Amino acid sequence: MSEIVLLVCETCRHPEDPATTPADDATPLPRSGEKLLAMARDHLADVPGVRVDSMRCLMACRRPCAVHLRGPGRMAYVLGDFPAEDSSVATLAEYIRHYHASSDGVVPFKDWPQGVKGRFIARIPPV
Repeated sequence: MSEIVLLVCETCRHPEDPATTPADDATPLPRSGEKLLAMARDHLADVPGVRVDSMRCLMACRRPCAVHLRGPGRMAYVLGDFPAEDSSVATLAEYIRHYHASSDGVVPFKDWPQGVKGRFIARIPPV
């Protein structure tokens, strides 16, 4: 079976994220995208056929945190507006299970978890 890839935008920043590192701390504060990426890697590490990767920017800055879900011969999707929380990763994991089970990447609406509804930014046809 072909590999499914979840690309997480590592540079996504929610408006409430600190814009800079505090002067008294040399460690940069993680952006929301970095947090979501770490959670996705932890949560999906053992899911067969799924790889979590990152991209510096998905150019969905008005809809952070953004992800791109794709697989060979399948419809691909960009989704946004995810909080950097475990619930977002759980929702994505559930959607990915349905996506993985489909032959073309099209998941029937009845199988969409509530947490993805209203978060779709783009649907990209297979290459």
